[in-house]
Amino acid sequence: MSVTSKLHKLTELAKEKSSDRRRDLLREVTDLFFDAPPAGDSQAQGQFEDILRTLANETAQDARAELADRFADTPFAPKGLIRQLAADAIEVAAPILSRSSVLTEEDLVTIVHETGQAHIQAIAKRDTVSERLSHAIVEKGDDDTVATLIRNDGAQLSRTTYEEVARRAEDSEALQGPLVERADAPADLLNDLMVVVSRTLRDKISQRFDKLEPGVLEAALAASQARLEKRMSEDKALNEARRYLASKQVRKELDGSLLVSLLREKKPVHCALGLAELTGVDYFTAKRALEHKSPDGLALICKASGIEKALFVTLAVLRSQAADNAFNDAREIGAIYEQLEPEQAERALRFWKLRKQAAAA
Repeated sequence: MSVTSKLHKLTELAKEKSSDRRRDLLREVTDLFFDAPPAGDSQAQGQFEDILRTLANETAQDARAELADRFADTPFAPKGLIRQLAADAIEVAAPILSRSSVLTEEDLVTIVHETGQAHIQAIAKRDTVSERLSHAIVEKGDDDTVATLIRNDGAQLSRTTYEEVARRAEDSEALQGPLVERADAPADLLNDLMVVVSRTLRDKISQRFDKLEPGVLEAALAASQARLEKRMSEDKALNEARRYLASKQVRKELDGSLLVSLLREKKPVHCALGLAELTGVDYFTAKRALEHKSPDGLALICKASGIEKALFVTLAVLRSQAADNAFNDAREIGAIYEQLEPEQAERALRFWKLRKQAAAA
């Protein structure tokens, strides 16, 4: 019996109402498709697609999942069927979204904008993810989804996309590890994270910097500082704080006591700028250290700069992100300072100072 005759017979059988019979029919039609793959855009291809889509619509989810898995690696699969399966429940759609070459970049970008996180995450696992598609995933994906993308060595990310991921990573531990571990993550963006990541990740960033040629490192740090300076320029309170602190410096009143007073008076911009002046780091690094939920970055700056533990603890409990019961945790906060190795702290501080110097050069 010819393929056309078999298709005609199966088309008639597809009118069966029994769900078990429809499942069997779906397998029979699928087997027939793979036994004699029709040419693209042929009449037979159209017939296969119509029958498969009709049966898939009327069979149980596990049968559709089986169908999706069989067609996921087939470059000549009917496109209408693939699009239908891609929009199905994630249990059905996952193999199509993560493996099918039938879906174009345009198809995938549209799916990212129209579906939920499970579907987007499946797309993020594809062997190859274009820059445009990666940007869409970062734009619409939650942190877990974006972390999946960053861990994918086959994902291509533009500079703009990397910058967006780095900005989000400032407040997301879920993104920090994957970004630091990614081989092609821009060095200057990793430097932006030094003050907010864990000790282990900070060490990994420093180790990567140690392997860079001096000129490459200098350029990366300068780019990092230039970007932060641009963000600083949007801070309207900064100019007023600079004038205020300049007057304090003239009177030799810029010290730890002033920083504490500024935090008590709810002047975080003034305090961050004062901390930057006292320690030699840039304003933005000091600002993030004071604003971040963890006191680790602040401890690093204070330890490396020779600021005593008592002052560090006071600043840590007064900053805006400190917990309500921070005073009760003073001992634990002090332990963070004590556990820091001076060499480790000084190493991180060296990169922040290099960045500031590179931008000024």
